[in-house]
Amino acid sequence: MSSQTRLQLAQQSETPENRSIVPLIPPNPNVGVDLTKVQGDVYPTFPKKYEAFNFFTITDADAFRTDLGNFQPSITTSADTINILTQIQKVRLVNIENNTKELAQVPNQFNIGFTQRALTLLNIGDIGDPNFKSGMLSDANAMGDLPAASSTNANYVPGWDQGWLDPENPIHGVISLASQDPDSLAQGQALITSSFQNSINVNFVLNGKVRDDPMKGHEYFGFLDGVSQPAMNGLVDPHKGQLTCDPGVIIHGLAGDQVERPSWALGGSTLAFRQLQQDVDGFNQFCESQPFSLSGDQPGEGAARRGAKMFGRWASGCPLDLSPAHDNTTTAADPEQNNNFTFSQGMDMTRCPVTGHIRKMAPRVSREPSTELPTHMVVRTSIPYGPELSEFGGPPGPQDRGLLFTSYQSTLNNGFTFLQVDWANNEQFPFGKDLDGPGTHKLIRDQPGYDPIIGATSESVLNTVNGRTRPVRGEDPNNLDAKITIGQDFILARGGEYFWVPSLDAVAMIASNQPMPGIASA
Repeated sequence: MSSQTRLQLAQQSETPENRSIVPLIPPNPNVGVDLTKVQGDVYPTFPKKYEAFNFFTITDADAFRTDLGNFQPSITTSADTINILTQIQKVRLVNIENNTKELAQVPNQFNIGFTQRALTLLNIGDIGDPNFKSGMLSDANAMGDLPAASSTNANYVPGWDQGWLDPENPIHGVISLASQDPDSLAQGQALITSSFQNSINVNFVLNGKVRDDPMKGHEYFGFLDGVSQPAMNGLVDPHKGQLTCDPGVIIHGLAGDQVERPSWALGGSTLAFRQLQQDVDGFNQFCESQPFSLSGDQPGEGAARRGAKMFGRWASGCPLDLSPAHDNTTTAADPEQNNNFTFSQGMDMTRCPVTGHIRKMAPRVSREPSTELPTHMVVRTSIPYGPELSEFGGPPGPQDRGLLFTSYQSTLNNGFTFLQVDWANNEQFPFGKDLDGPGTHKLIRDQPGYDPIIGATSESVLNTVNGRTRPVRGEDPNNLDAKITIGQDFILARGGEYFWVPSLDAVAMIASNQPMPGIASA
């Protein structure tokens, strides 16, 4: 393949050259997993334009096992997804050669996951994850989710939508459907309904849609999403600078999984799902009120730079570490450049602040010990929900829009839950010892601040509903100890849950009611 063709492919979405996760074909046999048994959104993640998440309650366990067995051939595997991506690339290579615009025929893609409630109902043993076993509701306070009006100091209840909290219709699982167009989505939804009509009640469906050009791939704050993903050793062909991890950081039972698992758990993963509403107007107004301006800026560039400092990337996806003063769309569009950085400047905040979202979530080589970061990685497959912004043809006025956040990891207290509570919500992280460098910047060394995008104050959320603040430091390289106080939440958690996403072998065991005991306690 010529370098020009590779560049042209890289400028098209959902070709392997442009994906953050490029499947290694063939995979390293030493990984020790059958890719016809792993669900496809875990690895290498679904190509999609539309996605529906069907959250359900099992109404008849025996009937459900039968229905699950019949539905199993419809579940999309990693091998299936790799084949789909290969076909997409072939079509686009032909388009480049012939100057055509044919579309690849992409089938519907299905995955299924189960909560701890379902495992209990179906007599399935412990998968070895305490956070999963307790459920996301137990972590909501620590994650900083705002409380409901009914909360008290003795009984915290998050202000989630009622569907997540309904005791009469507990969530037992989720069936996700990724599609390329509305008609295919409707057909896929009809298949789910007919397949489980005797055994589940779909409590609610959350629908996501990739935004149209020119905002394709961007979330509603305007920033390109999913740029940085971990490359699992032996399964992913990494781009330059891409962070790597052992496959067991994401997939149960493989090298790098730090938990002893029952044999039937091999090839599964744990999904963290969050329904996150975004206050787009509030975010934009904050950036406009706190511009970080440079001489010669174009109108609006100071506000854009403030947003970039909060995210650690420009809206295009270009990292501040490579282009701190101005956006560089060429760097953003090149997957061999847009992750090729390290934050190695330490205390020098002329590039990315230590509180920038991407630096909080993945401190790269600035984090010591350097061996810790690869255990705290997740694969994200999120998708926007809600109507498009009015400036891009959507309805005017305030709207319910945001992100259906999804992340896969083998263990929540190393993955999503750890990242949210221990890093994003921790005013002291990164710790002073990680910020060695010139100067005596005591405040930023002791209290660099919260993640300005997803961080939540560690103060009691019950007492700060109408005025909790998040201090952030390091955004001004001329005064590193200067504090910016963010007095509002740009993201509101509307609900969420943890799901076990089993291998196809485990699905077959559930369907046939085979014994699935957990690991015996010592």
